[in-house]
Amino acid sequence: MSENFNYPYMPNRFSPVRRKTVRVQVGEAVIGGESPVLVQSMTTTKPKDVAETVRQTLALAQAGCGLVRITVPTLADAQALEEVMRQIRATGCRVPVSADIHFQPKAAFEALKWVEKVRINPGNFVDSGIATLEKQAEKNFEEGKEKVVEAFTPFVREARERGRVIRIGVNHGSLSARMLYRYGDTVEGMVESAMEYLAVCEAEHFDQVVVSLKSSTPRVAIAAYRMLAARLEKEHFKPYPFHVGVTEAGAGEDGRLKSAVGIGSLLIDGLADTIRVSLTEDPVAEVPVAQELIRVSELPQKTLDFHVPDWAKDPYHYKRLETEKVSYSGGAIGAAEMVRVGVSAPVLSLSNGLRSPEFAFTGFAGQNIVAFKDELDIAAFADGSRNIPQDSLVAYVGEQFVLGNRALVSALESRKQKNPVLLYKRISASESDKLKTAAEFGSLLADGIGDAVVVESESDQNMAVSLAFDILQAAGVRRSKTEFISCPGCGRTLYDIREVIGKIKARLGHLQNISIGVMGCIVNGPGELADADFGYIGGAPGFINLFEGKTCVKKNVPEANALDELVELIKSRGRYVEAKESK
Repeated sequence: MSENFNYPYMPNRFSPVRRKTVRVQVGEAVIGGESPVLVQSMTTTKPKDVAETVRQTLALAQAGCGLVRITVPTLADAQALEEVMRQIRATGCRVPVSADIHFQPKAAFEALKWVEKVRINPGNFVDSGIATLEKQAEKNFEEGKEKVVEAFTPFVREARERGRVIRIGVNHGSLSARMLYRYGDTVEGMVESAMEYLAVCEAEHFDQVVVSLKSSTPRVAIAAYRMLAARLEKEHFKPYPFHVGVTEAGAGEDGRLKSAVGIGSLLIDGLADTIRVSLTEDPVAEVPVAQELIRVSELPQKTLDFHVPDWAKDPYHYKRLETEKVSYSGGAIGAAEMVRVGVSAPVLSLSNGLRSPEFAFTGFAGQNIVAFKDELDIAAFADGSRNIPQDSLVAYVGEQFVLGNRALVSALESRKQKNPVLLYKRISASESDKLKTAAEFGSLLADGIGDAVVVESESDQNMAVSLAFDILQAAGVRRSKTEFISCPGCGRTLYDIREVIGKIKARLGHLQNISIGVMGCIVNGPGELADADFGYIGGAPGFINLFEGKTCVKKNVPEANALDELVELIKSRGRYVEAKESK
């Protein structure tokens, strides 16, 4: 598939509607069709720990989780699902359960006996995600595809016979060597992985399928889901529903904002049917965040008519919008300048910190910023009845923030103007407003829109500035503090990841412009470290593997020494500085 793939993923990007999909029945729940977006989460247990698995499942159901996923590392764990499900159902709880399978087709077949849904990973169901590209280069790509058909067809038939649902769960971090060899570490490789397995489902006339294409980088996930939606329609596949999430989002507010950027953007595009917010916290904490994210990213009941031409922007490959540089006191905005953060203040208090605001925003009156207040403003500009200076910033401040900014950019392109775009929001300090702002800013930033951002808050302006920087970091646009990529933990996790991430943050959280991945196991770990500078991955019980990028540089380090060894590794690369003592 060409990188120039340009088939649309939705009919009208200025007027999105919920994507129409196959109706998938999972136990007593429904995914897709016209059903509400379903929230799911995952236990941190192995099924062999029956009591704790049952306890966590019931706690998630009580919290409002619509589907619970349980990792199944071995055949014995798959067999233990029989007792797990017996005890869950004995309580009267009807929440559907999904088994999460990697590397173990036999376990996948066993799990079909006991749970309503089974997730398989195309990166390791047949292919090995660990084989070297050099070895893969000697193989025939089509032979590998035939092996997929041979191994996956019986599984699809078994699922149909038992009335089960399959999730085809692609992960950016665990693409097979075969896909990496053909497509590289790309969105195209993720989509092709899904299409290959979906082709088997199509051949078997089996449509009780949900698809996911997750990444720890939100804009990669956004592009992948968009491209898959387009490919399915273009190639006349059934419109299978999407399970949407951002892997290894992390903990605390950073994890919530990163999830909001990735998941919220796809909700705004109408491409999500079931979601999971992955936090390195108690699984129950994920549920209210997901519920609120669905609420604040709800599609408008009535869309606005902006009267602008179709938008030519490529939605599948990130490229920042080309704009002209506009000067301001002390610097510039637009062109190749980094995305700037402003502060709502009469004057700028200068500072050299990485997270210090870079321009003062004193409102739209009297500044070289043109505000578009509604769709009529944009329509007037698009048809030439309104003109704006070429050397001004532009900002859309009306209803339907994402769609308005898309329309504004389209109008600029039609007028052959390259004004820099300011993303501006006035918010409270509530988590709801933070999630909504992250989703809306994140959607636009993932499309390359935004040369400057201002978040204004009467109650807490320092919070607003920090939020602006955090959203830029979550969107992968600009890093201003240590970035931690950490998985939520599951039954495969080989150490107490919540305790360890706390220790690593305490020790290394003062570092600037560096990213550290903290992963419980090797399933997605090395792959999701593609964008991380250093990695801490569980290799075996009691031992940690340390990575630099995707390369393992220290193997089987005793867990008691692993954090010290990580610090020494960072020091040896000249990336460590001592923390400043607080006054």
